Amino acid sequence: MSRRVTTRVDIAAVIALYKANHELRNISAQIGVGLHVVQKLVKRYREVGEDMLSAPLPKSGRPKLLFPRILQDISRQVKSNPALTERNPRLLSHVSLSCVQQSLHDALGFKSFRAPS
Repeated sequence: MSRRVTTRVDIAAVIALYKANHELRNISAQIGVGLHVVQKLVKRYREVGEDMLSAPLPKSGRPKLLFPRILQDISRQVKSNPALTERNPRLLSHVSLSCVQQSLHDALGFKSFRAPS
């Protein structure tokens, strides 16, 4: 499962499915959160009750510069022209070229290559 923030809607859905006697693995698969997250939510529900459950606080850390939509645009541009060295100034005016290269490598799985000479 991917790491993502568990929202109030997810928490309510987990508790509703748990009350309906669904298995924890099925709840995890239906909601799209990890099994460990479901286990922790159910345990906290048993301890404090449904009224006291709250959504977790947002994670600390530096925010991402490139959102999934921008990553899709970058991926599309690179797929159409793999030798792309210039960046679109309107699209990525707030991001350095090294940040784009790092995201191509890490987030999108592109590998660097040299053109045949």
